[in-house]
Amino acid sequence: MSDIPIEEHVPPSVTKLVEAPTKPRLSRKVAASASEKVLPFSTDLELRERYINFFGGLRLGKLLEDLDLIAGQMAYKHTEGWERGLTIVTAACDRIDLLGELHSDCDLQLLSSINWVGRSSLEVGVRISSKVGKTWKRVARAYFIMVARREGIAEPINSVEPVGKEEQRRFQQGEQRQRQRRAIAQTSYLHNTPTADESRVLHDLFLRIKNGEIEGAAMEDTIRQSTLLMHPQSRNVHNNIFGGYLMREAFELAWNITYLFCRKRPQFVSMDHMYFYKPVEIGSIISFTGTVIYTVEKSLMVEVVTKVILPKSGETQITNVCYFTFTALDDSGNSLQVPLVLPHSYEEGLKYLDGAKRFKLGEKKRDNAF
Repeated sequence: MSDIPIEEHVPPSVTKLVEAPTKPRLSRKVAASASEKVLPFSTDLELRERYINFFGGLRLGKLLEDLDLIAGQMAYKHTEGWERGLTIVTAACDRIDLLGELHSDCDLQLLSSINWVGRSSLEVGVRISSKVGKTWKRVARAYFIMVARREGIAEPINSVEPVGKEEQRRFQQGEQRQRQRRAIAQTSYLHNTPTADESRVLHDLFLRIKNGEIEGAAMEDTIRQSTLLMHPQSRNVHNNIFGGYLMREAFELAWNITYLFCRKRPQFVSMDHMYFYKPVEIGSIISFTGTVIYTVEKSLMVEVVTKVILPKSGETQITNVCYFTFTALDDSGNSLQVPLVLPHSYEEGLKYLDGAKRFKLGEKKRDNAF
């Protein structure tokens, strides 16, 4: 579980929840929702111990879990979710790029605010900074889309008033990201056939593999799975599993796959857009399936498909799909050339193309993030 305090996740009283539907909506200032949390790794050795990984770095999966929890707290605060009797759920997490080093002995600052608000959804931005000397240096930024519901139906929420050029810029960028999310959701090869150029890439790759001109690991040999029963300790107040918990488990499976594939220490680079399609109830069984779907020079991409299995009926549904990019480091901390992964079926070929497209688009966004 996250080590971020979760007092905001406890409803104030049953009375307030009953009176909730009659409370009018408000227009709120951006500054009213801003929040800062600091993880004091430099001085709190017990806290550091809970976040440290085998190589002495930070467990980024736990940090992802923290970010989702913070986004939920921010959303409840802005929407007055408890007072209004709303259910706030994580709908999506935008791309996350690691722009600097995260040291386990340096404090982390998590600055969060509401960037954009629609009719029933809002974007929470979280800026992650590491303390270098006396200065906070930005190392990553995350954007979460939270949605308000009442009895499963989208519910209008408080609006936001951007004040000044900076807040207006952030609001406009949040609006633009929302449009981009809708467009990205339609680019899957499950909905679109490969272009002529992409088909040629697959055909040329097939011929090179067949003629022995290229060698690498078979994609199917990189597959690893993890199956977990969802216990109450990972639930939110609506008796569903925290989205951040699913993100953490997916990330840690992807990290393990990278370690096994490269035989060297993995270095996280980025996480692509992630969408949460279905809520996960307590008592469900979750299956995580990870695969290396694309490699290029010193980078590789791991796809993790998360499925919820209802034990009594056997029904299986995809709850989210994640894409993580890693590189591998030598003992001196330098990036290494990663092994090649090769598709050997049409489905694997589509995954390979999808990974290539995501990687190229991600590199452009990453360049703009610096």
